[in-house]
Amino acid sequence: MPFIQNAWYAAAWSREVTRNLLPRTIANENIVFYRTVAGEVAALADRCPHRFVPLHLGKLKGDIVECGYHGLCFDKTGTCTLNPHGDGSIPRAAKVRSYKVVEKHDLVWLWLGEPSKADETLIADFSVLTDPKFRTVSSYLHVQANYQLISDNLLDLSHGQYLHLMFQNAEGPAKFESEKEPKPNEVWARFSRPNQLPNRYFQMLGFPKDQRGDHRNFMRWTAPSLLLLDVGMTGVNRPAEEGLSIPTSHLLTPETETSTHYFWAMSRDFRQDEDELSRELLRVGVAVFDDEDKPIIEAQQRMVTTSDLMSLKPVLLQTDGPAVRARRLVEAQLQAEQP
Repeated sequence: MPFIQNAWYAAAWSREVTRNLLPRTIANENIVFYRTVAGEVAALADRCPHRFVPLHLGKLKGDIVECGYHGLCFDKTGTCTLNPHGDGSIPRAAKVRSYKVVEKHDLVWLWLGEPSKADETLIADFSVLTDPKFRTVSSYLHVQANYQLISDNLLDLSHGQYLHLMFQNAEGPAKFESEKEPKPNEVWARFSRPNQLPNRYFQMLGFPKDQRGDHRNFMRWTAPSLLLLDVGMTGVNRPAEEGLSIPTSHLLTPETETSTHYFWAMSRDFRQDEDELSRELLRVGVAVFDDEDKPIIEAQQRMVTTSDLMSLKPVLLQTDGPAVRARRLVEAQLQAEQP
């Protein structure tokens, strides 16, 4: 299965990239990340061209990566700067690929495709992650499933009524709102529960358990697999800014055809000075994403046994519309990249 090349992928939380060599496979490409002495992020193909040993098994000396097998050295551009053997001449082929990387929204973003097309303005808006109006908790999990299966899960939030005890509501699944004017490269999946009592999640956040309100889950998808959930609850027929708002980021980066890097974060614009609430939100996020979503999606992957779910002709429901459209947009972009 090919992956979109000319797109920005979330490669790591900024805090993950340090003066230690960080190996990570992204879209079947083995890459090593590190920070230079000046604090910039560098990314190189994680394979020495001499005997193909992973560079992350070597050492970082200043801004130079030294291969741990025979000591060839490479700078952040992938240029070999030292051959410690023989007359010291550097073979013309002694170089490794360097990747375009950008730090934005507390994330390291990686561009796999043509460097000249790596426009930073194309990075999807996740400014909520660093907006001082919000306090954020974040984490990472590794999922043994194709990234589009996780995207499907997030674009059909009706599963919350059955899979997540904390998100269940006595009045049944949320109402699905079809897109009326979809944007060319963006998909929205809107689920709402107007005039209902809060579920356990919003009670935990402080919404009075005996007060009815309007609960929204509006998911924005941007190719290839970047999702931001506008989730909140207000009084009945009251504007969103009056209630609780907890935008949740879901950044999916394919590792291989059947494994995914899943970066997630919960941001809030209320009770920001409460450290205990931050710890509780982190605990809830791990319980929901790691312990509930992950096992069922991995079980789904084992049953599908292929990354191409649609080839199996699954039964489709109305709530599958956004996920199907997202898959079509990915396929169209893949086709556009073909020679």
